[in-house]
Order: sequence, then structure tokens, then C-alpha cells
Amino acid sequence: MRHHFTLTFRMAEHQPINVQEVASQISGSDFQVESQAYNGGEFSVHFMREGQHAADLLEFAKQQVISAVPSAELVSMDMSEEPPMLGVVDDITKLVVKACLEFGDADLAHAWLSKPQESLGGQIPKILMVEAEGRTAVARALREHSKS
Repeated sequence: MRHHFTLTFRMAEHQPINVQEVASQISGSDFQVESQAYNGGEFSVHFMREGQHAADLLEFAKQQVISAVPSAELVSMDMSEEPPMLGVVDDITKLVVKACLEFGDADLAHAWLSKPQESLGGQIPKILMVEAEGRTAVARALREHSKS
């Protein structure tokens, strides 16, 4: 049986994390590492493995990351038989990067993404970004913000 796993880690000292460096230290080609926060606070590891004992596979992945990044603390572990929605993650990541570039500061971008915006009818951008239509609206609002 093929299992898909997502493990999320938090950096103990909130230090920036080089996700490519982490990925290069994890054995196996089926690990994908992504940063969840641009302040270096959290990152996730996605992977898939064949096997009957999911708990053993999760423990293996956890140990791989801890050996690559000893100061990482495990926040959550999720498992499914479906692949993660990496396309959606990529789209959201691109919007977060666009916001960081627009505001010139990750904290300002995070603040904008986390608070109701008049240009979005009082909606919170990061909540809207879960749906495709919301991502389009947020991208439009960022474009409009750059013109002002």
C-alpha cells in the first residue's frame, strides 16, 4: 500500500531554514521539503512510501529530518493514501512570495495576508487563498495594491 505523509516541523530558535539544504540531507528521492513560513518558523516534508506499517514509515521520516536538522521540533504528522495538493501549495506559495515582494518585508506581507482587506470585501486573504477563486482575487488585490 502506498502512503502519502506530511510532517510539519518548527525551528526551536526560529532560525531561517534552507529547505534545499534540508532536502539534500534526507536520503531517498521521494521527499519534498517546503517552507510554510517565510520567517523560518516552520517547514513541511512531504513523501510517499510503499509499506504496510505506516507508523514505522512516519518514524523513519521523522528521524531523517531530525538527523538533517537537529533543532527541528515535530509539530504534526498527517498520512493519507492520496497525494498532497502540491499544485495548490505552489499557487499559494507564489502568492505569498508576491506579497513579500510587494511589501518588501515578510512581516508586512504576513500582516496584510492575515487581516481583512477592504479590496477583498472585508475578507482575509490567507483564508481566501484556500480556493482557486480566492487565489485569483488575492492576486488581483496585490496587483491593485502595487498600483497605489
